[in-house]
Parts: sequence; C-alpha cells; structure tokens
Amino acid sequence: MHRYFRILKRVSAVILCFSFVAASATTKPVQAELLTGDERVAYINRCENSIRDISTLNPRPKIIATAYLVGEDDVAAASWLHDPVTHECVAEEIYAVEPDTEIQGLRYKPDLYPQDNREYLIDIITNYGAFFHTNRLWNMPQGAQYIEWEGAKFQVVAADEEWVTVWDRGYQAWFKSEASSFGAAIMYECTNSAINAFMETHPAGFYRIPRNKVWIDFGLKENHPYQSEAEIPKAGSGVVTKLVNLRPVPNEEEKMYTPVYALPRGTKVNVVSTELVPSQAPGSKHTYYKVSFNGSDKVQNNTVHYLDYKVPGVYYVDSRYLNFTRKGTAAPGDSVPGEIINANKNESVYAYRAKDTNSERVGILSAGVEIAMFPAESDADWTTVYFSGQKAYVQTKYIKKAPYKITDISKLEIADIVDDEITVSWKEGVNNVEFSCSISTTTTHNKKGTVLWSDEHYKDTSFLISRKYIEKYSALDIKVQATDKNGNKGKALTKRIILPSRNRKPDKKRFKAGKTKITCKTPYSTLGASSMQYSTNKKFKKAVTVEKHYKKGKKDGYKMIQAIKKLKSNKTYYIRSRTKKKYSTAAGTKWLSGKWSKYVKIRTKRK
Repeated sequence: MHRYFRILKRVSAVILCFSFVAASATTKPVQAELLTGDERVAYINRCENSIRDISTLNPRPKIIATAYLVGEDDVAAASWLHDPVTHECVAEEIYAVEPDTEIQGLRYKPDLYPQDNREYLIDIITNYGAFFHTNRLWNMPQGAQYIEWEGAKFQVVAADEEWVTVWDRGYQAWFKSEASSFGAAIMYECTNSAINAFMETHPAGFYRIPRNKVWIDFGLKENHPYQSEAEIPKAGSGVVTKLVNLRPVPNEEEKMYTPVYALPRGTKVNVVSTELVPSQAPGSKHTYYKVSFNGSDKVQNNTVHYLDYKVPGVYYVDSRYLNFTRKGTAAPGDSVPGEIINANKNESVYAYRAKDTNSERVGILSAGVEIAMFPAESDADWTTVYFSGQKAYVQTKYIKKAPYKITDISKLEIADIVDDEITVSWKEGVNNVEFSCSISTTTTHNKKGTVLWSDEHYKDTSFLISRKYIEKYSALDIKVQATDKNGNKGKALTKRIILPSRNRKPDKKRFKAGKTKITCKTPYSTLGASSMQYSTNKKFKKAVTVEKHYKKGKKDGYKMIQAIKKLKSNKTYYIRSRTKKKYSTAAGTKWLSGKWSKYVKIRTKRK
C-alpha cells in the first residue's frame, strides 16, 4: 500500500504543529552528538526528496522475492494500525544494512545504506518539541532505524537464513511547506499514548528484516504450474484444524524457502491431489497435502491479499493440520458432529492412530475445530473421530457433541419431462432428513391457491407432477421445505410452472373436407394447434396423432397443422387439437403437451 495513501486512511490521526522553541523542549540523552541546524534541515530534506522507486537505481538490483511483515507470531495483524481486540499498535523494527555491504555483488552509494536514522529522529524530537512522550523510539534495539506496521510489503533483493535485505522507497511525516520552519508532525492515538509518525520517517535505501518476521514469496515456477483456474485439479477439499504454515516446498527444515503464508484455523482450501507428499527434510516422517491457494481467505481478514495472483498457486500443508475430504465422499452416516473443547488458545489437541498417547499423531487440532465423531465407538477416555478419511482417536475430555451444520435446499427446478409428465427436483443441502412438499393451484386476488397434493415427511429429492394436474390447470405452484437433523425447518423454496394453454373446440367452419384429406382454410395459429389427432371413433381408439417437428441449428419447434392426409373417402372422422410448450430442464430442452380439446366431427367426400 502506498505510504502517502496510508496517512489519508488513518482517520484517528491528530495533526499537531509545534514551533521551533528550544526553551520549551524536553531534553533527553541521545546516542549521537547533537546535530547542527544545517544538518537537521539537510536530513529533513533528504527524507522528503529521497523517496524513489528501485527502478531509479543504476544498476537496478533484481527483485528476487516479495516479503510481507508479520512479526514473531507469524500472523499479520488484522489491522495495519492497531489490533481490534487489544487496541495495541502492531509494528516491528526495521534495521539498516551495514555500510559497504554488497547487494547482488555491487556496492551502492553511501546514502543508500541509511545509518543513524534513529539518532536524527531522537535529536529532532528531543530538542524541537515537548510533545513526544513515548519510550518506544529510545528503546529500539541496536541497529534498528524505524518501525513498520504489520502487513507491509517489501521488495526483496537478498536473503539468507537470518536476514532479508529489502529496498524501501523511503517515507517522511512532515508537510513539505512547513517541515523546516515549524516542525509539523502527525500524531496517532493508540492505547492512550501517542505514537509519533517520526518513528516511521526514514530515507530511501536498503534495509534488512529478521527472517523470522516475514513471509516470503519467491514466485517459484513450480508453485504456479497452471494458466487458468479451470486447469487446477480438484481432488477434494480441506479444512485447516490449527494455524499452519503454507510452504513453497514440502520441507519444514529448508531455511531458504520459508513459509509464504500462515493459514488460520477454519481456512478452506482446494486439495490438488489425494497423494500425500513426503517431506524432503532428511530424517523427517512428515507428509504434506498439495493445495491451491491465492491468499484471499476471509478467515484471517487481512487488509492485504497475500499471494494475490490471477491464478492460485500450488503450495504444501502439513497433513496433520488439514482435515481432508476426498471429492464425492462424506463422513460415514453413523457419525455425528463434534467440537474440540477445553483447550487454550495456542494449545494442541491430537488425534492419535490408536487409543494411546504414545501412538502416531495423525491430526493436530485446536479449540473450536469441528470434526465428525462416533459416539457408539467411544467411551469415557477416548472418542473415535473421522479425520482425513480414516478413523482416529481423541481424548474424550477434549471433545463434545456439536449441533449439526445445516445448509438449506437449493436449485428447485424441472428435472425432466417424460411421457408428458413433469419431474421436479432440488438439491437437498447438508444434514436435512425430510422435506415438506406440495403442489397447489396458483393464487388469485384475495384468494389462496388450493393444495392439490402434499407430503409433510417426504424422503426423496424429486417428485412427479402427474398428468391429471397438467391437463386441468394453466399453472401450478410447487413448494419444498426441509427439516434438518436438529429438527428445524429450513428456508422454503417455491416455483411456479406455467402449463401449456388449453385449446377450445376447433371451429368446424375452418375445415374443408376432400376425398382423402381434410384441410384448414387458414392455419390453426389462432388456436395454437401444434398437434392434432383424428380417429373414426369418438373415444379416439386407434387414434393417429399428426405433428410436424422441425430443428434448425439451435432452434426447434412444431409447425401448425394445415392438413390431415391419407384418409378414407366417405368416412366420418373425429378431430381434436392441443398445444405444446417448450421447457428448459436439467435433462435438456423438453416439450410438454397440453390437454386435448373437444372434438369436431367431419366427413370426407365420396369418390
């Protein structure tokens, strides 16, 4: 985030201006000799004017990675200004690179190895303002030059097991028009004490950060093998059971490639492969799941999206921290939901291979984690659980039965149309045991629809709308509501199905009888007759249906019937019509026939 922009965002800032009155200053000891007025002004100007990008350097060093400041707890703060719970400022010290240090084999100008920034700030604050009352700056470790808020993003130019060397474009907290004459400063309220923006002020240059206080993304090609989201395999999904590192390589001992992120408990990730990857660390028995991740998890609620690529990267998670569910599978039906309890915030609860604390630990859990359990296979000491597709064991004192997680039904739709009957279906959701279903006539003004069929304890996820309802009504209302394992009613879904229009009795005047055919004087478009039927029997025994279906490209339909041919002369025929209506169903485009109209009687001519 651009540092000028950050100032605008800090809405709690209070701007205080103080004149340069030495008599009013509070004198404090400093490590460096007091600076002359000219030196002071030169330093202020340097901070103001040295702000620049790495591209301005000649030669320009190569950026080998991106680092994100997270601190010793390995988790970026939820807020870049203060922790929302403790209201403490979350910041870390940034150190200077030693003078004449080679950066990628080169030594840059002395002013790009910023030293004594801390002493300049102490001198200015001590002698030109009585407003700075925190000991934070005086207590900074040896070699520390300024503070930076957690979540800050850095350009890495060198890294080893102990330090990360970064380029920083610089930052200043003064107003340019007033800096040298009034000593304006921006103050921030945090835990009832003022944290002065002077502590962030520093010139551009090379700095270093302890390796254990950052995530580093080296952008390894093997971490980005896919060109699009669709290419990424989806073998299953996993839920993180305790804060765990996301690693670029499956090696917990590799110091060069430290974790690129920390996944909090509850984070859901896509698992790329069902095969467990063995650790590359010598002598290690740990295994890893290969997962895809792009840093946009909502559990941790960071203000910065780490690893935010167009396509998620592929990384590794210790299998003990990920409860894996293979695609298309679920926990056994006799399991019930369980929740880990009686554990402190950072305490680990283990899932063991056997009912023995000395057996292999197959899972590492934390308080609040949900996991399937088997009460029938449990006792006062051990509870059987389901972890990553296998049964394991957790000490009973750390687990209790939890309410079922429920999701509402969804996607109420026409599943198919077969033999002119409609099948309606829906997605059942999770942990729903039965459904309340009904078919009703549509509502009219001040009048509720009439229930034609209902079942309060329906077990299936589809039902048939029979022909008797389709032929009698012009529209029907479908309603489905689930009852879950907790006994609660879910959200009801409704769907109105408009049925084919019902034809009235054909107009006899429109027909013209010939010797072997009967024609319409005009097409039956006014009647919507897309299907006609004739018989020599008024009960339509051995009836013949006439339809003209066409398909052109993606379009298809039925033409209106204009003639009935191949008839016998001097014969009485009974003729009726019906309409057909097209529907989009889960099984594709389907047609539904309406009710046959009343018949008209016509006799062909003699030969």
